[in-house]
Amino acid sequence: MKPVVILVIDDDPDIQHLMTAFLSHEGYVVRNALRAKAALELLTIEEPDLIIMDVQMPDMDGITLCNQIRKQYHRPILFVSGAQNQDYRMLALKSGGDDYISKPFDPEELVLRVKANLRWSHLLARTPAAETQETRLEFPGLSIDLERMTVMVNHKPVTLPFKEFQLLVVLAKKPNQVFHPQQLYRQVWDDEANYSKDTVKTHISNLRRKIEPVPSLPSFILTSGQLGYRFNPYGAAQTAATSE
Repeated sequence: MKPVVILVIDDDPDIQHLMTAFLSHEGYVVRNALRAKAALELLTIEEPDLIIMDVQMPDMDGITLCNQIRKQYHRPILFVSGAQNQDYRMLALKSGGDDYISKPFDPEELVLRVKANLRWSHLLARTPAAETQETRLEFPGLSIDLERMTVMVNHKPVTLPFKEFQLLVVLAKKPNQVFHPQQLYRQVWDDEANYSKDTVKTHISNLRRKIEPVPSLPSFILTSGQLGYRFNPYGAAQTAATSE
């Protein structure tokens, strides 16, 4: 079986040592980068199964680095940062991060978060849809390929970070069902104890910017009052028909 590779990007050698010790104990292969430049060089050689990175780096801030990595990398990115400001958390998620843990952190919680993100990643990679003969979800103007984990909007490819793809799949598989943010967090982040409504809201906002014709007037991912979100399977086609 191919080993699971995790890239840790952090300029603190002590944090690197701590993460490496706990992750290696779980059987993961850990690659280390103390600088953003070193991380980018490693990514040209090997694609890890998951990236753990800090927000504050000496040669490039983590937000900029994440944006750059997301141009070519679509697997989970987990931020672990000492930045306590809520704005940093939102920026990290908007830049393409899938999850966020504040320092100081419990190493056991870090391992659980890593496992949760990898579990979803491997679940989609195994393509359970193939077992049910469902490998693609098709809607007017939107196509979701569950096998290749790709999305097409009006026949044009759209790049989605891992968590945004997960959210879209959960919603699209059950059209018109209203999901409370806590339900989405439970299914996508698999970590109900650390539920964050803002995290769900940020990822929904990011997703809308990429798949909606007019993000401020969404046609696919709709807000149902104070209850949560639902997926409209007719998308922009229904909006156009209604306006005629």
